[in-house]
Amino acid sequence: MIDILVPIDGSKNALRAVDYAIAQAKRLRARVHLLNVQPLLDDYGTVRAYLSRQRHRELTMQRAKAILKPAVERLRRARIAHDVHTVYDDIAPAIARASRRLKCESIVMGTRGMGVIGNLFLGSVATRVIHLTRIPVTLIK
Repeated sequence: MIDILVPIDGSKNALRAVDYAIAQAKRLRARVHLLNVQPLLDDYGTVRAYLSRQRHRELTMQRAKAILKPAVERLRRARIAHDVHTVYDDIAPAIARASRRLKCESIVMGTRGMGVIGNLFLGSVATRVIHLTRIPVTLIK
């Protein structure tokens, strides 16, 4: 079976990426892997003064479920085989690692559309993913 990875960050473009992946999955009879990446707990910052690592994980898992819910609903309505994954890490490397671990043939992801100037100064998760992976990456605006 063909596997497609779709990183989900809660943006409209990420949901458009899900819609595109649904069309591809129907055509290719593929499985879709939804991935939400949550930031690691900053052990040296102020978060640790207020939250334990366990409480941080509980709160971010709730947030991840809420972010993933609309994408999961779309896949269920379309009757597309899918799995849901949440990891704690730096976003772009986590996406690249997940694509390798899940043996995905492609990544379909939304882009916030910052453009060339924004990417030049701020960097871009999409740009980093493209450089970190060897599989095709489809960007959806």
